Amino acid sequence: MKFFIETNLASKPAWWLLEDDNRVVAWAGRTYNSLAYADQAAHDFRVNADDPYYRVRSTTGGRWQWTAWRPEGIRVAVSGDWFTSEAGARAAARRVQQQACTAIGP
Repeated sequence: MKFFIETNLASKPAWWLLEDDNRVVAWAGRTYNSLAYADQAAHDFRVNADDPYYRVRSTTGGRWQWTAWRPEGIRVAVSGDWFTSEAGARAAARRVQQQACTAIGP
């Protein structure tokens, strides 16, 4: 895994966590005021990936997504994709939680 810090199509900085095949497995879930802030947020997530509480939610269409939250109620990451099952979303969240700390990047 590796972190990628860049601006999105609207020129807003954010971070993404990429699988080795460059598939997005997580992203910041928000944009930042500068690339430096996005870089710092990615670093903070990497070194504290096991600290957040990972929640799984579904849409009315039956798709599932995970989000990672700090205890003070700040969302710090969102799954890079929607899943067809709750189990799939939970497994993806667990994988990010366990492996983001070893990802290349900030």
